[in-house]
Amino acid sequence: MSQSAETSVFTFPKLSDFNYGNWKTDMKVLLMEKGCWQFILGTEKPCSEGASDREQLAYELRKQKSYTTIYMGVQRKYQALIAETDDGKTAWDTLKANFEPTSRARLASLVDDFFSSRFYVNEETIGIYSKKVVQKYQQIKEAGFEMPEILVCFQLIHYIPPEYYNLVLILYKIKDEEFTVDNITKQLITESGRIQLKLKDENRVQSVTDAYTAGIRKPEENRQKQKNTATR
Repeated sequence: MSQSAETSVFTFPKLSDFNYGNWKTDMKVLLMEKGCWQFILGTEKPCSEGASDREQLAYELRKQKSYTTIYMGVQRKYQALIAETDDGKTAWDTLKANFEPTSRARLASLVDDFFSSRFYVNEETIGIYSKKVVQKYQQIKEAGFEMPEILVCFQLIHYIPPEYYNLVLILYKIKDEEFTVDNITKQLITESGRIQLKLKDENRVQSVTDAYTAGIRKPEENRQKQKNTATR
């Protein structure tokens, strides 16, 4: 099965190295939507002795779905962690034990990942980059460390391309109450739009210039060809 086929049924990313916090919330909502969350909580009551075959089958199918939904929502390399069970609660608890960011080593890894964030111009938009930084900030908070928001603001503008430097200088001078993650993200997205529009205008002007130059050059070339022919 292709990677695109594997992820097509999910509207959120599969569990990976650094998205457990968001994944946990998204998967909980998905399991609730499928009527399976009570199995994860361990509060789902078995069918009564007098239940019909149809009711028994519906119960078993929901129980199985609590596991299969979790299994399919995990990246391939981590599915081995829960491949030995077919119980949803066991799978959930196993993933929690492996990914819940509670240890100092895990916290150190998250902090290092946060400060290593870079904006890759050819791979992502400034909006996606900003969201990536904020998500890593949220993961650190979930690990039990309250990082000052001002550090997130500095990280957002520290490694962006030179064309944003004028905006950065302006942001350094704004009032403290305006130096927030939300405001800086909006300013970066607005500036990104301005930069893209400027590039389009420059490319349009260059195209017109090239076309005009080619139009002038062609008659001159024709005259030169005619001159060369006449002298033969």
